[in-house]
Amino acid sequence: MRAVVLILTLGCVLFSAPPAQAAYARPPGHQPIKYSRWAYPSQVTYGPIETGSGEIGTGPAPRAFMTLPFMGPHYITSIFDHCGANYNVSGRVCRYDGAVASASVGGPDPTFDAGYAQTPGGHDYLYYSGHDGYDYGLYYEPVAAAAPGRVMLANWLDPNCHSCLSGQTIEIDHGNGLLTFYGHLSQIKVSKGQYVSRGQVIAISGMTGTATGPHLHFGVYHMNGGGPVDPYGWSGSGADPWSRDIGDLWLTGSPRYAAVQMPSVTIGAYSELDNPTAIDVSWASPGSMSFTVYFVTQDSVRRVLTTTRGNGSVTFHGKPGQRYWFWANAASDLGWTDAAGSPVVQVAHLNHGEATN
Repeated sequence: MRAVVLILTLGCVLFSAPPAQAAYARPPGHQPIKYSRWAYPSQVTYGPIETGSGEIGTGPAPRAFMTLPFMGPHYITSIFDHCGANYNVSGRVCRYDGAVASASVGGPDPTFDAGYAQTPGGHDYLYYSGHDGYDYGLYYEPVAAAAPGRVMLANWLDPNCHSCLSGQTIEIDHGNGLLTFYGHLSQIKVSKGQYVSRGQVIAISGMTGTATGPHLHFGVYHMNGGGPVDPYGWSGSGADPWSRDIGDLWLTGSPRYAAVQMPSVTIGAYSELDNPTAIDVSWASPGSMSFTVYFVTQDSVRRVLTTTRGNGSVTFHGKPGQRYWFWANAASDLGWTDAAGSPVVQVAHLNHGEATN
C-alpha cells in the first residue's frame, strides 16, 4: 500500500510540473522551490521605500526608457542580484551599487539595508540570492506600464498551473530589444497585442503563482531569452558581475513616476436658501476625467445621478425631511481612478401649506 501511495504521489508531482518555456532557460520571476504563503504586511515591513524622488547618482544610459511601474511610495522588498540573477542560491546578494550582503552572518546582515524578508516561523533569511528583478510591496494596487509598447503576454505564465511561477503575468515589448515583466497579478486589464501607453494601468497586483504575499515582481529582460538586466545598471567599483546589464534604464537616471495626470476628486452639495428641496451638487478633478456621480438616500440605497466628461454640476431635487449624500467616481483615460463623497445634506421639513418648486 505504501508503494502505491508513493507512486501516486510522484505521479502527481510530475504531472503538476510546469512545461518547459521556449523563451527562457528558467522563466523570469520563477524561484524553483516550495513557497509558504503568508500575510501582508509582514512581507513589506523592512527595506528601502521607493518614493519616486530619490537620486542614484548615475546618468541615464543611451537606451534609457523607463519610469516606475506604480504610483506612490512603496517598499522595495527584493532587489536584483548582480552576483547571479539566475535563481541559483549563492548565499549572498549583490546590489547595483556594489554593496554585498552575506548569509554567513547568521541572519540579516546589519551592514545591508535591502533585500530581506522574514519567514512565518520568525527565522530571517536572505531574500533572496539569485533574484532577477525587483519586488515592490503593492497590496492589490494598480500596476502601470513602465514605458509604451505592445503587450506580448497577458495571461497565466503557465496556464496549466495557477500556483506556479509568476502566476498571472504581463510582458510588454518596447521595440528596443527589451521587455518589461509584471508578475503575481490578481487582475489583468490589457490583452495580448494591445498597445499601451506609459503610465497606463495594466493590472492589479496580487499574489498569484508562487508569491509569498501580495506584491509586484517587476523585471526587465532582453528579448528572445537573452536574460534579465537591472534597470539601475551598475555603479559599484570594478566590473559589473552581471555582464548582461546595459546601464541605467531610468529616463532621468533615477526612478520616477510617469508624468501622467492623476484624478483627485472633490465634490460639494449644498441646499439652496430659497428652495431647501433643491441641492446644488458640483464635482471636479484636475485633468479631463470621466465621472459617475451618485446620490445615496438615507436608507443607504445608491443610484446614479449623472455620468459626464469633465467637471460639472447639477441640481438635485430631494424630498422634505430626507437626508442625502453624494459620491463621485473619476477615471482617467489611462485607467487611474479616484473618488470622494460630499457632506450629508438634510432637506428641511416644509411648513404647513408651503409649496415646493
